Amino acid sequence: MKSANIAIVVDSRYGTTLALAKAIADGAKRQGAEVRLLRVDINEPEFSVDTGRDDFVAAQQEYRRLPRAVNDDLVWADGIVWGSPTRYGLMSTPLRAFIDEAAPLWRQGALIGKVGAVFTSTGGMHSGNEMTLMSLLLPFLQHGMVICGVPHSEPALIKTRKGGSPYGASAVTGFDGTLPVDDHELAIATTLGARVARLAAQIEAEPASVDVAAASAGIQASTPAELTGS
Repeated sequence: MKSANIAIVVDSRYGTTLALAKAIADGAKRQGAEVRLLRVDINEPEFSVDTGRDDFVAAQQEYRRLPRAVNDDLVWADGIVWGSPTRYGLMSTPLRAFIDEAAPLWRQGALIGKVGAVFTSTGGMHSGNEMTLMSLLLPFLQHGMVICGVPHSEPALIKTRKGGSPYGASAVTGFDGTLPVDDHELAIATTLGARVARLAAQIEAEPASVDVAAASAGIQASTPAELTGS
C-alpha cells in the first residue's frame, strides 16, 4: 500500500483547534503518511477573543509559525482535513476565505476522489458543534471528494462527554475558552487522522475537468462566482 500525503488546514485562536489538528497529524503519521500542518490568513482585529490573555498570546505564537496553506497543498494531498472554531454554528471567516480560493481547483476537478475530513471547537455542548462540522464537509462534496468520519468502533466516541462525533473531531472549551482538550477528544482526533491516512492510501484520485465535462454536455460550466452564489 502506498503512503499518503495529508494536508491539515487549521484556523485557531486559543489553541484548541490547533491541538486537535496536531492530534490528527499524529494519527496520520502513525500510518506512515507525510503531513503538512498549515494555517489560513490571520484576520485582525479579533472581535470574538480576548487578545490580551496569556493562552491566546502563546497559541498565536505557535500558530503564526505554521506555513500558510495554498492551493498547491491541496493538489499535493491525497487527503485533506480542515477545521476551525465555530462562529454562530458556522466555520470561521478566514477558513471560509481559504476554501473560496480553491474555486479554480473545482473547475479543474483537481480534488475529485480525494479524501476529506473535518474538525472544530465550540464553547458549549450545544453551540453549533455538529452544525459546524456539517458545514465544513459540504465543500468536499462539491469537489467530488470522499468523506471520512469517525466510526463508533473508536471507544472514545462512546465514552466522550464533551467533543467528538461521527462527523469529525471536535472539542468543547467552555464559554470562557479555558477547558483543555481532554483525552477522549484527542483520541477521536487521532483516530480521524489515522483513518484519513489509511483511506487516502487506498483510494486513487480521479481528477477530471469540470469545463471539459460541461462542454461535452453542450453547456457552459459555472464560474467560481456562480458556484458560490455571488
